[in-house]
Amino acid sequence: MLKKLFIKDYNNVNNPKVRNRYGVVSGAFGIISNIILFIIKLIIGIIANSVTIIADAFNNLSDSLSSIITVIGFRLSSRPADKEHPYGHARYEYITGTIVAFLVFVVGILFVKSSIEKIIHPEEIILEGATYIVLIVAIAIKFWQMMVYIDFSKAINSKVIKANAQDSRNDIITTLAVIIAMIIMDMFNINIDGYIGLVISAFIVISAIKMIKETIDPLLGSVPSEEQINKIKSEILKYDGVEGIHDLMIHNYGAGKDFVTVHVEVSSDMNIVVAHDLADSIERHFMKDLNLNLTVHIDPIDIKDENTRILHDKIKNILNKFDNEISFHDFRVVESSDSRKIIFDIVVPFEIEYSKDELVKILQEGLKNEKEEFVFSVNVEKPIL
Repeated sequence: MLKKLFIKDYNNVNNPKVRNRYGVVSGAFGIISNIILFIIKLIIGIIANSVTIIADAFNNLSDSLSSIITVIGFRLSSRPADKEHPYGHARYEYITGTIVAFLVFVVGILFVKSSIEKIIHPEEIILEGATYIVLIVAIAIKFWQMMVYIDFSKAINSKVIKANAQDSRNDIITTLAVIIAMIIMDMFNINIDGYIGLVISAFIVISAIKMIKETIDPLLGSVPSEEQINKIKSEILKYDGVEGIHDLMIHNYGAGKDFVTVHVEVSSDMNIVVAHDLADSIERHFMKDLNLNLTVHIDPIDIKDENTRILHDKIKNILNKFDNEISFHDFRVVESSDSRKIIFDIVVPFEIEYSKDELVKILQEGLKNEKEEFVFSVNVEKPIL
């Protein structure tokens, strides 16, 4: 309903203007709904003299502030690239997501303090039937809010809207806890308001820490999704003349702002003009159809020489026996009068440390029974992805 009413062409989520509209609409929806919840809960909390309900009310107020930040973030992230920011401003969305998570954390800490004070100095709680009704209605509104956020975040793959959805889920859980606490206090005539408030506050703090980590990861440069990696690989390998790919790097500058570099292996006897045209065709396809800025580096490999292929397979077996997590690429053999020089790059997993000398020694041991003498020129690197 919200999409149809307020987002023109809402199915075209790859359009930056449509994406920005999703963020603005979700933010406006959050501002209005959270302010309504804040006013209702604050009134009930003051009447009941309950720190738990008041804490829940101010949590909703912080949510409305988070929604304001969400709107600002989407507005800023939609700004086009300029001289100072040639890759655009899309990372503003990640920054605002981190701010939202930090605000939730601060609110949680403040109510930890309030709850402890209530435990030390408990006050009388006044409970009425209307209180329960209002809180149940609040849960229904929060559930609707959460479902809207989840739907919007999935539609445009937004970290900040996803953080808002998680916060709405937290609010549902905390309001349920408030109702349970009220029932216990009403039935058994004991005041556990401060203790329940402390539990709710701790839950908010822990959730906020998880949200902060999730929103900071893209700024630090997190690993791309397996789905995106496989999509890029499969699209490149569709082209005739492509023998393989390696050194795939994906740099993310915000949602819809991915810059990709990749080494594409082609036969060494391919004409240089044909190879260049192949690279151009791949780059144009990715920009037009996938909205990805792709740069292709052509790597010529000898796929016809039988001796090179045999030597390649022998080295592959040697490395696999030593550690099957190791891979290699850019394999070349250079002939000289007295030896054969083998040149390639060895990829070693992050969690393992092998020196170049150690790996060369293993290769020399593996080929010691060969009649020829080999000289190795290897580069040891960590996986790009």
